[in-house]
Amino acid sequence: MTNRTAIVTGAAQGIGEAAARRLVREGVTRLLLIDWQDESLRLVAESLTNENVQADTLCIDLRNAEAVCDEVARAADALGGVDALINAAGTTERGGLLDTDPTAFDRIFGLNVRAPFFLMQVVAPRMRKGGVIVNICSMLAYGGPPFLLAYSASKAALVALTKGAANTLKRDGLHVFGINLGWTWTPSEQEVQTKVHGLADDWYETFGARQPFGRLLFPEDPAGLIAFLTSSDAAMMTGAIIDLDQYVAGTVEDNPGA
Repeated sequence: MTNRTAIVTGAAQGIGEAAARRLVREGVTRLLLIDWQDESLRLVAESLTNENVQADTLCIDLRNAEAVCDEVARAADALGGVDALINAAGTTERGGLLDTDPTAFDRIFGLNVRAPFFLMQVVAPRMRKGGVIVNICSMLAYGGPPFLLAYSASKAALVALTKGAANTLKRDGLHVFGINLGWTWTPSEQEVQTKVHGLADDWYETFGARQPFGRLLFPEDPAGLIAFLTSSDAAMMTGAIIDLDQYVAGTVEDNPGA
C-alpha cells in the first residue's frame, strides 16, 4: 500500500481508527477519515498527520444518503484517486422481533446497509485499478440472539451486498471483501456492555478468558486482516467473506457431561 490513498469510515475510534493506523504502517500516505464524532475524528487525524501522512476528515452522519452521495463524492474527488475503502462504521443497536420500532429498524439498516451501499456507489468509480473495498460484517450474519435480530438481519444483508458488489466490480479490476467479525472489544462495545447490560468495567477480561483463545478480539485483529486484503498478496481474490472468529459457524461444541 506504499504511497496509496484510503477512505475509512468509523475512523474516530475502534475498528476504523485501528484500520487507519495499520494502513499507515503499510505505507498509505493519504487518508480521508469519516465519522460523526467531530472532536475524536480530529484528534485521530492530527496524530496520523504527525506521522507524515495527509489525513483529511469529513464529519457526517452516514445514515444521510444525500450527504454520502454529495459530500463524500466531493471529498473523494479531492483525493485524486482512491485505492482502498474501509467501511467500518456501524451500529450494534439492540432490537428484537417484538420491540424494534420502524425508526430503530431504519437507524440500524441506514448505517449498516444503506451507508456502505452508497459509499461503494460513490467511491468505486473513483478507485484506481486494483482498488479494494472491505466491509465490516459480523458473525451474527449467520444468526444471533433474539435481542440483536435487526442487527443480525442488517449484517446478513451486508454480506449479500458485499458479494454482489464484488461480482459487479470484478471486471473493473476492483476487489470487494467482507469480514464477519466475532465478539470484539471496542469503546462503543464497552459502553454498551456497561451501560446497557450493566456489566462491570472489566467484563471483557472475564468473558474473554472463557473464549477458546483466551481473549476477545481487539480492533487490531481486523486491522491486520484488512492489511492483508488490501495488499498484493490478495490480488487474486474477490468476494470472500472471511470469518474472523474463534468459533466455527455451523458447529457445536463437545459436551463431556452429555
